Amino acid sequence: MQSGTKSLGEMLQHRLASCGPQALHYLDHASEIIVFGSVSAGLERPDSDMDVLCIGGREYKLKSGLLDLIVVPLDSTRNQSWLQSELATHVCKYGTWIKGTPLWTDDVRIGLSAVDEKHQRVSAFMRSLQNSWFKLEECFRVKYSVKLRRETQRLMLLERNVPIPPTRILDYAWPSIAGTSRDVCFRLRQLATAAHDSFVDDLLGRVHAHIEANQVPLERLPRTSRDIWLIPTPPTSPFGA
Repeated sequence: MQSGTKSLGEMLQHRLASCGPQALHYLDHASEIIVFGSVSAGLERPDSDMDVLCIGGREYKLKSGLLDLIVVPLDSTRNQSWLQSELATHVCKYGTWIKGTPLWTDDVRIGLSAVDEKHQRVSAFMRSLQNSWFKLEECFRVKYSVKLRRETQRLMLLERNVPIPPTRILDYAWPSIAGTSRDVCFRLRQLATAAHDSFVDDLLGRVHAHIEANQVPLERLPRTSRDIWLIPTPPTSPFGA
């Protein structure tokens, strides 16, 4: 076992100790165990949870302060709906296997249903916010503008047939890997054609300011994962050169 994989395994065992016997049961009976998300990419914060996918057993989910566990039956890894899902494409590119051999990853690709589901999610969330936006306390406007910005970035990547990277890459390295704050604002405005102008203008101002103020050059990110974050930019931009 490689040292990085071994340390992830040790971290998982430590976090399982506080999650009860059921989580341990699923890991013991899994044919594959994959760590994904920020921990796999070396981008975790002290308060980050550990994202773990188990292949084998009954469908199951557990979310605690330390562990976010997803169990997928083995048969699901042969289904097109799983192989073309947002989660499968992320795990395939960014996951670290600590048990088993990946037998399904050659068939993984981003499906139209994953793009459509993300598009509907962003649009629905925006519709639900617009009428109450200026009634919300500032802390909630900050929270929801961040959520909308992240989901729009994820939609843009799926539309380019690109697996979604860990969230901290969306937050801190977007211009280095995938585009500009203006690209994100342009896509958001396209999704908000029926929304009130005052809501859209306030939202886009927050999104633009956050992306511009929170960038970290790629050379300051962990070298162990940097190469896999290179994401192709779109062939054309609505803003020109």
